[in-house]
Amino acid sequence: MKLKDIIFEVDYWTKFEPEAKELEDELKDTYNRDDIDVSIIQHSNGDHARGEVTIRQREDMRNAEYQNMKNYLMVVGEKKFGKGFKITGGANFYDYDDDSESNPNIKFEFDTWNYQKSY
Repeated sequence: MKLKDIIFEVDYWTKFEPEAKELEDELKDTYNRDDIDVSIIQHSNGDHARGEVTIRQREDMRNAEYQNMKNYLMVVGEKKFGKGFKITGGANFYDYDDDSESNPNIKFEFDTWNYQKSY
């Protein structure tokens, strides 16, 4: 990777910001929740991106709803990116201690080498 790409041309952190916002809004509408946050960043090699859906609630989600959300993400990935999101991790639990808080989340990734923005 060339230094000029890192400094001037490639914006790994915000390249998929519009898609993350669109997915976040879609999940909020679909699940009738306002406590969902989505982030997507492109990997530095440029061939895939990683994302995370965080549900900011102070308890575990119902297992059926959590699994449904994972399945929904795979379908949405297929519609928007031509290939479903690969679920790579996450956990359906809430935990709090003195210095940190963990919310239920779902981690995913998808190939970007053939992705073209539709706008």
